[in-house]
Amino acid sequence: MRQYSKQQAGIVLVVSLIVMLLLTLIGTTAVHTATLEEKIAGNTRNRDLAFQAAESALLAGESYVGSLETTAFNCKNGLFKARDINCDGTQEAIDIWENPAIWSDNSQSIAYIADKNTPPSTDLAQRSAYPRYIIEIINTVCTTPARPCPIADQQKNYRVTARATGSSVDSVVMLQSIYSLL
Repeated sequence: MRQYSKQQAGIVLVVSLIVMLLLTLIGTTAVHTATLEEKIAGNTRNRDLAFQAAESALLAGESYVGSLETTAFNCKNGLFKARDINCDGTQEAIDIWENPAIWSDNSQSIAYIADKNTPPSTDLAQRSAYPRYIIEIINTVCTTPARPCPIADQQKNYRVTARATGSSVDSVVMLQSIYSLL
């Protein structure tokens, strides 16, 4: 016959409590990690949405450049001379596109609204505001060594800057391209 100890040490209770504590910590960490991954995925989607909108506005700005006259750059409707926000001939300390007021003023930046020939995009419909763009004439260079430069040899360089937000105003993407026309 077996004899049992009259005093039980309770080691099973202590071990089971430690195991339960470890399982609780693992479960809590898993929930925290899943929540964090959801936030990361949402922010990535939001940024991608802003990038797509900015890219669409940039392409619209580039296609608009071809129809412009140099005289149209009067600091209105998104058309500027480089670093001259007031069209007074003085160079500003910062670039025009770095000025936040430009992007909220309808008279100073151009809102990109897809036309009826563009297929609707559910992604772009989820943005918080229309993407906007501005066009700056940077300079005119002569492509030949002739002086004075014939008009046919003058290459105009433009900077197109597009700014867009995703479904939240906190996700902002700004894209730029340099566009040259002969």
